[in-house]
Amino acid sequence: MVYWGIMESYESGGKKEVLEQPIFKVTLMRHEEPFYKDIGHDLTEKGILGAIATGKRLKGAGHINDSDEIHLFHSPKARARGTLEFVAEGAGISHGEKRSINQIRSSDIPDLEGFLQRVEELEHDQEAIAKDHHTNDALYESSPDFIEPASKKKQRLYRAFEYLIRSFEKRPPKNSNTPHVFAVSHFEIVTHLIDDVFGIENMGKYNSPAFGEAVTIEAYSTGDSDKVRLKIGFNEHTKEVCFNRKTRSIEEL
Repeated sequence: MVYWGIMESYESGGKKEVLEQPIFKVTLMRHEEPFYKDIGHDLTEKGILGAIATGKRLKGAGHINDSDEIHLFHSPKARARGTLEFVAEGAGISHGEKRSINQIRSSDIPDLEGFLQRVEELEHDQEAIAKDHHTNDALYESSPDFIEPASKKKQRLYRAFEYLIRSFEKRPPKNSNTPHVFAVSHFEIVTHLIDDVFGIENMGKYNSPAFGEAVTIEAYSTGDSDKVRLKIGFNEHTKEVCFNRKTRSIEEL
């Protein structure tokens, strides 16, 4: 049960106040600009510089702290692994084993020829392709051999999140340090969290997040073992919601 969130105290004007410390943090990032060749780090020069800059920015803003217990995860794709390596370089993260997590992989595409034909029909427009997949999910549910339905990828994302919670339940942080999971995945995975929390249409595009953009998550105990309070940040937007562990879904508080 997630009850081990830590409370910190400090003096303010002679009055002791209490600050709630997250039970864990997550930075869920889309990979940087790639070549899509799945060779080496698979990033363009712009992608490399962008990933390094992201690491420096997050460290400079205090989002990545030296006191955090860092956990590094990436999709099996080379572009995700390469992005994580350069972000870690920029942030000065020299510790933390980088692990490949299959649950945050990109879309499964059994019928690559059929998918590429659909891409041609949509004139290789990334936003149109993303919208097509997101809004026509019922169609792809009935044809799973074409491309993995969006609903299945959403299940994968929240299954991974539940696994994360269980892992920290079994092994609380050392020395009161906040566990910080930094994970690099793909827009078609991260988009579901953005949609459930903010509404994808309210965020301006279906092909979201853009290369190198990230969703930040702080998780807090609610006192209910089946529910975890989440503070979600994306670009300039912040919202608090609840993760229901039984249904593995996002709910309003």
